[in-house]
Amino acid sequence: MANLTLMKKTWIVPLTLALTVSLSLAGCGVRIDDGSGDGVRADQTQIARYRASACQEAISDGIKQVFAGSPNLLAFKDGFEARSKVLGPRWPRPQVKIAGKEKPETLPEPQPYRIPGNGEALMQKLVDCQVDALNDGLTLAALARESQESSQGNKEASAQLKQTTALAKVLVATGVAMERENKQLAQAASVTLPPANPSKLSPWRYQDGKWHRDKTVVNAKDKEEKTPLSDQQKSELSKGIKQLDSLRYNIEKNAAQGRDNQLKQLVSEEITPLLRRQLQELVTQLGTDPREAVYQPFENLSGSDKQAAAAGLKIASEVQMNLLTVTPDAKAALIAQTLSSLVDLQERLGQDMGSLPGLNAKDAQVKTAKVGVKP
Repeated sequence: MANLTLMKKTWIVPLTLALTVSLSLAGCGVRIDDGSGDGVRADQTQIARYRASACQEAISDGIKQVFAGSPNLLAFKDGFEARSKVLGPRWPRPQVKIAGKEKPETLPEPQPYRIPGNGEALMQKLVDCQVDALNDGLTLAALARESQESSQGNKEASAQLKQTTALAKVLVATGVAMERENKQLAQAASVTLPPANPSKLSPWRYQDGKWHRDKTVVNAKDKEEKTPLSDQQKSELSKGIKQLDSLRYNIEKNAAQGRDNQLKQLVSEEITPLLRRQLQELVTQLGTDPREAVYQPFENLSGSDKQAAAAGLKIASEVQMNLLTVTPDAKAALIAQTLSSLVDLQERLGQDMGSLPGLNAKDAQVKTAKVGVKP
């Protein structure tokens, strides 16, 4: 069970403890429409939080059920249990007084909640939830980027933007973490992970006693063009590109000055190509190249050993999350893939990075919306 030991050391314990201590994503609320009917709407941020929480809870319970006789495999539930607590109750079942109705209604969950009862169902749940968490995070990141300029000066919109941004980072990091955990669990259980069946994120509307996808909003979003970068976003993206390129430059220079040939090979064959590939895409999206020929040394990043290189990779991981909501197309910018590869490389350098960036933000909250009829 070497993989299980590694997972405990590098992912579940440090990552999920940090989640539990530093991040509180509360229960999901819904918003009342304008009172012209019995329409109750849960937006994309609320639905993303809801289904991520439902996934973590269902997988945790599924692991307990499927691997009840396998103590070593039961340990894999720890990460899912911790994230479930962080994300909050999947559906607090708020009572809502709907316009035109005499009595409040207790709204059902938007989707059926099912605990996987066998190994095949559990593996399918693992891959589906991982892909949905990652895709939902990227969707919310795009939503946050497009809303940044319009939310300025609006207190409520700014608060919502902050929540959406925080949750986007949590979900992208969760998707990256789950991809690794899923592979480790499948290997430990000697099974093969099936292809994922992702489900698109959309708002939901409660009408006539049932939840329905808000198809009008989904169709409208499908054909919308991306909002151009604001001057502030261009500045932040340019800064991120310079940071990444400076890290690449310093890691290369420091390794070249050392005597560790294995490190030199890793830098030249894997670290440099990884960062250059992403940098080129970021430059293309920005539309201009802010990279420089020579950079000043990064503070406290002057060593030529593996520990110094790993420290640079950790900073590069943090830059990924800073870029998430200022990059026009985070998926094309390979943010999730680069983050995962950076963590892999840190482990190969013998360093434990601790919790993923995006999962340790103290101010990351999705608050419970107060449900009620607007006056």
